[in-house]
Amino acid sequence: MKRRAVKLLSLFLVFVTVFSCACMNSAFAEQKQQVRITEKTPLLDENGKLVKAGYCFKNMYEYDRKAIKASPFRIKEWDFYQFSNERYCVQVTMADISIGASASVGVFDMQTGQRYDASSLKLFSFGSLGVSPDAMTPNTISCRKKNFDLVIDVTEKQRTITFEGKAKGKKMSMSVSMDMFPDHEALIMALPFDRGNDKQFYFNQKVNCMPVTGSIKIGDEVIEFDPADTFCVLDWGRGVWPYHENWYWGNGSTRLDDGSIFGFEIGWGFGDMSAATENTLFYNGKAHKIGEIYLTEDKFKTENWMTDWVFTSSDGRFEMTMTPFYDNITKARVLFVGNICHQVFGYWNGKVTLDDGTVLKIHNMPAFCEDSDNMW
Repeated sequence: MKRRAVKLLSLFLVFVTVFSCACMNSAFAEQKQQVRITEKTPLLDENGKLVKAGYCFKNMYEYDRKAIKASPFRIKEWDFYQFSNERYCVQVTMADISIGASASVGVFDMQTGQRYDASSLKLFSFGSLGVSPDAMTPNTISCRKKNFDLVIDVTEKQRTITFEGKAKGKKMSMSVSMDMFPDHEALIMALPFDRGNDKQFYFNQKVNCMPVTGSIKIGDEVIEFDPADTFCVLDWGRGVWPYHENWYWGNGSTRLDDGSIFGFEIGWGFGDMSAATENTLFYNGKAHKIGEIYLTEDKFKTENWMTDWVFTSSDGRFEMTMTPFYDNITKARVLFVGNICHQVFGYWNGKVTLDDGTVLKIHNMPAFCEDSDNMW
């Protein structure tokens, strides 16, 4: 009986070992199966279909708006800059969704809830805004009108944003710059949509970890931004996608105790991610690809926006909890068109693992995750 018990125990331990190895191999296999684009590739073929889904850290895709074969009313292009610290968040957008173009500047105070917004609209733009075909290519884009003068200038080492206008009847001006690392890596990804329409695609570039220097003046109030604690992300997107989409997107950058700059980009629910996840770590200008990330509670279903958001990962490389302190709510939907979004800012605590196995412990990092429901 004792021998049998020992034998059963031995078999059990073998099973546990094999099962554990299988799980580990499965997690690594998941990461390996992500498709990295390593040579220059046209984004779309002659029929307007995505040539190859995948990701890269230096843009290997060649985007041409003229290659899109979908309805011209469905093409969307935007540059969205967001920079923030523990108190203030600034959002600058240049967006062309074909039926219209919008340039906007928004500032909100996460302590008081005070918000200032300025915008300029143009109907039936169809690409006339002149956004660039690549997020890293030096370019200048502007919207210059009476009471709204916005200029975004991109060089190889720095991005600058200047603005003169009005918000809530007050004069508003801004002059900020965002520095980039030499050979700055970003997350670039191209995905299809599994909806039976091969003319739909999503091409996105996320540029993290850009320290911000400068200020905004609203009336007599001046808000200064310090590169020690204020960082910018660029969400650069081009694509054609279904009318109704719901997704999670989280992002943040911070300076660690040793002066290093760490950031992350996470997201799911938008497009077919079988070729590549959106999930990436950034450390001192270099990108580290990771696998699937999950919320232990689906906030979209429970609507518990201000309770802890607990994140876990398939490969164990992103184990984080966000404790919310501000919900930036957008409810801009008329009938069946518009956006409802809970962009929740909070303090993130936990650990992440870089490609070489280095574990970074993250303590009270201000960052956000949002749930966005779009019909447009």
